[in-house]
Amino acid sequence: MVKDKKVTESLFLVILVSLSLIFFVPFFLNPHLLTIKDNDLGRTYIPLFTFIRESFYSYKSLPLWRPDQLMGEPFIGNPLSSLLYPANILFLIFPVNFASVFFYFCHFSLAAIFTYFLARSFNFSKPSSFAAAIFYTFSTKMLLHTSAGHITMIAAFSYFPLVFLSLRKVLISPIFSWIVIGSMSLTLMYVLYPTIFYYSAIFVIIYWFYRLLADWWQNKTFEPQKTKKQFLHLILMALVTFGLSAIVLFPQAEFSPLSTRSSLRLEDVAQPLWNLKRFLISLFFPYMDFANLDHESFLYLGIVPSLLFLTGFLRLPTIKKVFLISAGVITLLFVAGLSTPIFKLAYDFIPFLKYSRITTRLWFIVVLIVALIAAYGLEKIKRKSLIYLVLIVSLIESFFIGYRKIITVPNLSFKNEALYQYLDSDQDIFRVYCTSYCFNPQLISKYKIQTLHGETPIQGADFIEFLARAGNYQFDKFAVIFPPYQVWQKANPPQPNAYLLGLTNVKYVASTYEIKGENLLFLDKFQEIYLYLNKKYRPRVYFENSNEQVKIKKYSPNQIVIEFAKAPVVQTLIFSENFYPGWFAYGANQKFKVEKQEQIFRKVIVPAGTSVLELKYQPESLTFGKTITIATVIALILWYIHKRQPITR
Repeated sequence: MVKDKKVTESLFLVILVSLSLIFFVPFFLNPHLLTIKDNDLGRTYIPLFTFIRESFYSYKSLPLWRPDQLMGEPFIGNPLSSLLYPANILFLIFPVNFASVFFYFCHFSLAAIFTYFLARSFNFSKPSSFAAAIFYTFSTKMLLHTSAGHITMIAAFSYFPLVFLSLRKVLISPIFSWIVIGSMSLTLMYVLYPTIFYYSAIFVIIYWFYRLLADWWQNKTFEPQKTKKQFLHLILMALVTFGLSAIVLFPQAEFSPLSTRSSLRLEDVAQPLWNLKRFLISLFFPYMDFANLDHESFLYLGIVPSLLFLTGFLRLPTIKKVFLISAGVITLLFVAGLSTPIFKLAYDFIPFLKYSRITTRLWFIVVLIVALIAAYGLEKIKRKSLIYLVLIVSLIESFFIGYRKIITVPNLSFKNEALYQYLDSDQDIFRVYCTSYCFNPQLISKYKIQTLHGETPIQGADFIEFLARAGNYQFDKFAVIFPPYQVWQKANPPQPNAYLLGLTNVKYVASTYEIKGENLLFLDKFQEIYLYLNKKYRPRVYFENSNEQVKIKKYSPNQIVIEFAKAPVVQTLIFSENFYPGWFAYGANQKFKVEKQEQIFRKVIVPAGTSVLELKYQPESLTFGKTITIATVIALILWYIHKRQPITR
């Protein structure tokens, strides 16, 4: 009998994985259906994963620094990179486009499996737990963020049910192994997408308070010893999470105050913007405005999960109803952003909220809660055939919404490849700048062309300020692409400053409109893109007061090696590279300090008699964080070995 139960449970899990496979079959057969879209996957993540792959195979190391855009940026310190996430090995094994689809499939499968076991922890039946897994995994939240190309966010979503399951286990019957599992899940979420980790951590605290309230309501007494134990176990989970994530936490903590995120205003964070009609349509019937509701403003949970949620909600005890109504109202007011005072209060009093952006990012928590209560409502249905019919209806609606949104995302244009081939034919080391962000990021990545402009939600504040001066535009709001589209999609687009661009090693300037200026020589027009040669172009590395030639022997993400003639006097080398803490220079068996030149450049004071100089990116924040993480891992291994040892009398 036990064997039959195991087979049945295994069968449900196999079906869940099979459903994930079925959804992604078209993309496995033709990855380009998903990977060449003009969304975050096509514009940001495919070039990012390609960069990691190329760096690993070319230089046999993980890239801690990214030199191919924005005059260089810290890669290990940028949360976007998810550099140390273990599943990134897929991008080293398979072609990047195929690996991206495989990555999605794996995390949809994990989301389904974890949600199933989470539902089982509530003593739901296998069919109801199966339903909960479907409602969460194939929710509109998951599918619309897939259409938006938020590949690492989807991966972070997949671990939330496991965090919830671990939390329940720890609060009900504290076992250290579940503390470790919960900590590892939270760590993976942090490595993938800190915002999702942030809201998950808040959820952990709120759920614990809910359990305390529910226990008090049921028993009419407060148990201080039990509360103290739970608190200590949660603190231990937090400490293990801190230790495991320190290797990326410290580099990110170093970068955050230096980035534009540190100066975001309330208006930049409280997105999307709502009115009452749009908010209600988004929640209850998005088909009225389907085309205009994007992944951030699409709150609809699906007709089947919503109706089953109401059924399950009515069956809940009073204390749970009161808590859910209170939490639900506060959540909706928070998501409504500037339309209510709740978000402003949260922005003023909740630490680090200003780094998160987008009020609806916490909706994944709502989706999972709704999935679980909908599954609870399904428990009342005894006919298995009716349960499966309901699930089929839910899947049909979800697949329809998911495929429709993915298909309607336009593709990147690959028609103007001659431009990239032209730039690639120049064997010099240089950068390119486009006044109207006119390049295909995947072709830029393919031809290994370095750009001064770039695309990332987290940027160095000093560089962005300099870029505005070099591009000769003004922009005081938050943006993801640079130059921001608002500065060139207007009647009189900006004319760039050739001198400042030259200082940044920009040899070619591209634009979708004509540029005037004696220092920018028109070369050719490639379809809609004008290409100019910058007469003020400076080499990547040069001496401050000398025309002595500097030869770059090696240029890799983490290391630059240069050669030059020995000089009898001290000289100053200028690098057209973004200054950032963690770069050190080595030469003649000495370690030199890399200093800041003007606003954003690097300089090294070279002692007399030096002919070879090596720059290495060795951030102390990474060294410190790595030490803590290794110590934590060793401690956990020793604990595991100790637990495995037989008890001797």
